[in-house]
Amino acid sequence: MIPVSPRFSGKLTTHLSRYSRILSTCFILGTITSEYARAAVTVNFGKDQFFTIGVGVKAQYLSKDPAATPSNSSAASASNLRIYMGAQFHKYVKTTLNLERLRDGNWNVLDGILQIEPWKAFNVWGGRMLTPSDRSNLDGPYFLSTYAFPIVAQYPGAWSGRDDGLAVWGRLLKDHFRYVAGVYRGHNWQRGASNTGEHPLFAGRLEYNFLDPEPSPAYYTASTYYGKADILAIGLAGQYETDGVGTAQQKGDYKAWNIDGLFEKRIGPGARYGVYTLEGAYYQYYTDGVKDIAAGYHQRSADYGNVGGINNGTAFLASTAYLIPYTLGWGRLQPLVRYQQFRYKKDLYGPGHPKTTQFDAGANYVLDGHNLRFTFDYVRYKPTGTKAANAFLLGMQFQY
Repeated sequence: MIPVSPRFSGKLTTHLSRYSRILSTCFILGTITSEYARAAVTVNFGKDQFFTIGVGVKAQYLSKDPAATPSNSSAASASNLRIYMGAQFHKYVKTTLNLERLRDGNWNVLDGILQIEPWKAFNVWGGRMLTPSDRSNLDGPYFLSTYAFPIVAQYPGAWSGRDDGLAVWGRLLKDHFRYVAGVYRGHNWQRGASNTGEHPLFAGRLEYNFLDPEPSPAYYTASTYYGKADILAIGLAGQYETDGVGTAQQKGDYKAWNIDGLFEKRIGPGARYGVYTLEGAYYQYYTDGVKDIAAGYHQRSADYGNVGGINNGTAFLASTAYLIPYTLGWGRLQPLVRYQQFRYKKDLYGPGHPKTTQFDAGANYVLDGHNLRFTFDYVRYKPTGTKAANAFLLGMQFQY
């Protein structure tokens, strides 16, 4: 076990002071600009013509980052900054341009989509977008039930689960059924990597809502709606790419699929007794019996390029949360727990079935749904072949 009390002294005091300034600034901006944004974030140019702009920020203090070096294992940071922009030029034609600040201070195109949306049942998107995949990836970092992104969600992407391509999606059966399918640039387009033939990635997802339709737009999802609807959703996703993993000398086809579910129920009339949430997912990742090339091979970092890093194995995630019906100050508490496990293919990454696990327990303090939320989380992370690491995370997010 890592002792807790010695962390709250010396260097940590400086980190906490810095973090408190980050949170204070974000809280003030969130409360001031959110009201202003409701009036000024949309600019109308005429019938069915408008422009919108918004911002998303996540800030955190992490007492010990299991993936960091000892010199910066405790850190306060604004971990994510995004600018959201959208425009509509015609009743059926829209565009989306979202930017994200990188760790090195530069900016990257997160989403760049031309959207042709003539009907609810059939729409065409082209550009950089979220690929059809699991619920966690389609949540993105801002619409999860807790702060940290799951370790078991390992579908490849050029950036934050995105890829460049063409997709069709729609909603049927009074919005209870949603589908999305697409063709994308794909994984390992890099000299020395497996995809020398420039094969595309094929991806698709089907989802059915047995209770209320999910209120999220397009084929996007969330892992909690804080009682806006009663949800029982089952989703099935899959991806395939010829020569999608490995090196130029030793390559294999990439295949992956998962099934995920979300149950959320308002208890009593008007959620008088709170809101209960249960989420689960099961994954299978296949690399054709070969090891993929190193993540970020010949890139500035592992975050870039959609190169390498895919593992062969099975994984699952289970989480539960309860939104307490009573107001505490300006918001409501939502205690939660989550467990994840990634089990690697036998004898491919070491003897037997090595595995990585993570356990989270904490609570959200919800002021305005996913737009303004604070999270306290205890994390126990056990990578394969090493001792478990314990961490405490204090995070906040706001969007407007």
